[in-house]
Amino acid sequence: MKLNPATLLIILLALGGAAALFLAGVKPEPPPAVSVQPPVAAVKQEAPPIDVTNKAVEDLKKQIVLLEGQIEYLQGQNDALKDENAQLIQKLGMLGMKDAPKMTPKDDDAPPDFVGMGLEMMKMRKLHALPLVTTAVSQEEVEKIILAWLKRQQPNEEGKKLARGLAALGWIPEAIDPLPLRAALMARQLGGWYDEESETMLTIDPPTASGPAVTSNEPLGIAFGQLLREYGSILYQPQHGPMKTDMRLARDSLIAGDAALTRFLHSLQNPASELKDDLPAEDPDHPINQVPMPAYLRELALFPFSRGFDFAQTLHSAGSFQQLNAAYSRPPTSTAEVIEPEVYLDQERPALVEIQLGEVKLKNVLPYLDDCLGKFACATALRTYNTDEDAALGARGLVADRLLSWVADGGAKRDHAAWQTLFMDKSSADAFFKAMLNCLKERYKTQGTGEFTAQGRFVSLLRNRADAGVVLIEAASEEARAALKLLMK
Repeated sequence: MKLNPATLLIILLALGGAAALFLAGVKPEPPPAVSVQPPVAAVKQEAPPIDVTNKAVEDLKKQIVLLEGQIEYLQGQNDALKDENAQLIQKLGMLGMKDAPKMTPKDDDAPPDFVGMGLEMMKMRKLHALPLVTTAVSQEEVEKIILAWLKRQQPNEEGKKLARGLAALGWIPEAIDPLPLRAALMARQLGGWYDEESETMLTIDPPTASGPAVTSNEPLGIAFGQLLREYGSILYQPQHGPMKTDMRLARDSLIAGDAALTRFLHSLQNPASELKDDLPAEDPDHPINQVPMPAYLRELALFPFSRGFDFAQTLHSAGSFQQLNAAYSRPPTSTAEVIEPEVYLDQERPALVEIQLGEVKLKNVLPYLDDCLGKFACATALRTYNTDEDAALGARGLVADRLLSWVADGGAKRDHAAWQTLFMDKSSADAFFKAMLNCLKERYKTQGTGEFTAQGRFVSLLRNRADAGVVLIEAASEEARAALKLLMK
């Protein structure tokens, strides 16, 4: 058994004290008398008594003083190690420690401790991984990295094709490339980005940021980066063909909502990183509002963080972070499940419904866009010219939709588009038809009842599929409208 150093020192001190006492106060006894007298030649002289001098006592005292000094030195070293250990615990963000001190607010001039912040979030989020390596770069560089990631998620100019289709429907002013705008918006939302190639968390250098509100969002970016590193390869697996808009928004909502929840829970435990306004709709000078993005596309881009937070919170309440972890292997398939998490959590989760069409060629040309917009995109379109209540009522019963778009001949500014929707029943389709018709009347300033020509567009809003379906046709010519009516019949 190996003795503790402190215990060994105490034993040595006790033995030294006993020896000093014995030598100072105890004298040896004379030997007992011998009754039988040995021969004279065998008689030996008695040994002289031990001579106890002051020198031996002084040597023992010096040893005791030396031992006391060593004890004091060891105690000082122990205190120093305790202080250093406490500092390391604080820097590591209480990783695996109980009752450890929380991070304290730093001076304004001190650089943020993103490593410590990340470790705190990982511990709270129950992620077992190494901390993120962070480095500060310009906001422009962060936007370039995000744009490259977005293009990998939407290859073959899918972003531009969607924008052309939305412009054909009249929901955005003109066809644009939305991905650079989305990258600029995400950089401002997150304050940084996790670069998979370099395995580095790129935070925006404050002097290059659009404003202080950008760098205040860095904790959200750290949480998002951790989740993207852990679950990105699972959530964004290569698809057999392009991922539909509705599904992409749903998956974005899972990871963005998870990050927003993690950041929120972290802020409750760390007053130094309290939440700022993430969606400052009332401030036109806020960096997020300075991105020149059409209002409709902005609503779609903000949905994963706003409604995704509620979705993640519901999953967390149902089964803590284990439920959220499991969701990445079984992600939501539509924005309808994000808006109503109870539908996602239901054991009898409804299967996806796809709208089948026998023919989709217009003048023997396939559409350049074949997409599914989903419930939130539907409600957002209706909300443009309806109250929030009427828009929600109109989109509530949506089961499936399919948006097709073809290039218009003759140099028309807007292409041909047909949007087929399918609802649970006739009453749900009635509510949608009423709200969409109101949108068309307000946009084109007409009193048409479902089919009209205005502002160079040939528009039809028709019922089909046993009155459970509604099709919206937006064409650049009467010939194209007639052909699309036959296709969608």
